[in-house]
Amino acid sequence: MAGRARQLIARNVRALREARRMTQEDLAGEAEVDRSYISEIENAHFSVSADLVEKLADVFGVEIYEMFHPDTAENAKHASLG
Repeated sequence: MAGRARQLIARNVRALREARRMTQEDLAGEAEVDRSYISEIENAHFSVSADLVEKLADVFGVEIYEMFHPDTAENAKHASLG
């Protein structure tokens, strides 16, 4: 079972990506990683380096701490609806 931080990042990456109507391919291009790596992150199969968390936060336009915050996914879903 994945650790709590890995689960939070997985959920938040997916929610932030979907709220911005990005595909995994779009996000991978912006973050300069392979699409399959984004899939593995979103499924909590891989731990993410601090550098990649920072890069993903930059792509999404959020602060680094938001990648670990439990409310980020829910807030992203509400933002995409409104």
